[in-house]
Amino acid sequence: MINFLQKAPETVEISTSERREFLTQGDRIVVLGVATGRVKATNKTFEDHFVFSITVRNGKVSNIREYIDTQALARASQMDASGLA
Repeated sequence: MINFLQKAPETVEISTSERREFLTQGDRIVVLGVATGRVKATNKTFEDHFVFSITVRNGKVSNIREYIDTQALARASQMDASGLA
């Protein structure tokens, strides 16, 4: 996973990232948003709707989970049958 995160800027370009909604209840925060970008190898764009689930305990972040639209990124990463984007 660390290797993927280190190489992500080499392969994916994020154009915008917009947090659209924040929901809170007790020590939980849920952030809904959308990011747009481009896969460099294919030059195809994508729109990734995401959710962050954050837990805060004693004033510190104790857990973060990220849920992303992996299908949007997979579609933008696909080459056509000839191997071209």
